[in-house]
Amino acid sequence: MQRRRALPLPCLALSLALGLIAVACDKPTPEAGSARPATPAPTPVAAPSPTPAPTPAPANGPAPSDMPQKTADAATPAPATPAPATLTPATPTPAARPLYFEGPLPPDALEGRTLRELTLMRNYIYARAGQSFRKPWLDSFFRKFDWYAPTEQPDLKKLSPADFTNAEAIVNYETSLSRETLQARQKEILARKQAGSATPEDDIELELLAVALGGWTGEAELKPVDLSPLADPTKLDALLAANQLATLSLRDLRMLRNTIYARRGRPFRSSLLQSYFGEMEWYQIDDGYSDAKLTPIDRKNIRLIQSVEKANGGPLSDYEHKVEEGWFFAA
Repeated sequence: MQRRRALPLPCLALSLALGLIAVACDKPTPEAGSARPATPAPTPVAAPSPTPAPTPAPANGPAPSDMPQKTADAATPAPATPAPATLTPATPTPAARPLYFEGPLPPDALEGRTLRELTLMRNYIYARAGQSFRKPWLDSFFRKFDWYAPTEQPDLKKLSPADFTNAEAIVNYETSLSRETLQARQKEILARKQAGSATPEDDIELELLAVALGGWTGEAELKPVDLSPLADPTKLDALLAANQLATLSLRDLRMLRNTIYARRGRPFRSSLLQSYFGEMEWYQIDDGYSDAKLTPIDRKNIRLIQSVEKANGGPLSDYEHKVEEGWFFAA
């Protein structure tokens, strides 16, 4: 048998190297990714159970964290925010206009005033001098002020020349209001009463309007039952009670006493009284008047009124009556 020749050592080493290379090329590379960083894909731990995003959480469910809760609160309108209705201006009230002026009255100070306002303006002047008031609504109005200190005899020295001038201007404006104007105001108030929107001030105004008109001129069924005899002279057809006179001032009492005479046609020497009753539709001068025309009820009512006048300082004279009307004094 022929003996093989042994390969030289370098050739043997080359063959072994080639064999190893061939084996390496035939194998797949399952660990190729192991030579790269350990995070080529999403972290395996987070992938199975991802954290839900807070935004799509149900609106009625609890917020998963404080930030979603904050967002939910911001989305809800704040209940404390003022409603737009609060921005609507309130309806002006009579008290919004000044009731007293230290100097002369401005030209438009009296325009559009109610009889109640005019009465307050006139009496505001004398309340500052300590005038007391028998009418409850006047008394309660001024007692709200710390400066008001009623006395038995008001100190007229506290009043300025402008005060007296303003009082006269207020009276003149009040008496200049036409009968048609007064009746239109009465109608407006009665409409509010029927609608259920009348105020206590409206009731006061109805009384003052009835006095200025010489009696009730509205619908009979709407006539207030508590009108004073001065506002409803028909009450003089019956005997008066003392409590019907309790809230009347001395000026009112004199007017009421003379209303009894005026209803029988008596003419008056006092220009104040003649002017006052001359505005009443029912007043008719009787040139042949005498006190014999007075009825027994008339006489008893006159005596009752005189007794109340005496209890409150005595009846007013013409000079005092002028003062009482507003030229120098008011109540």
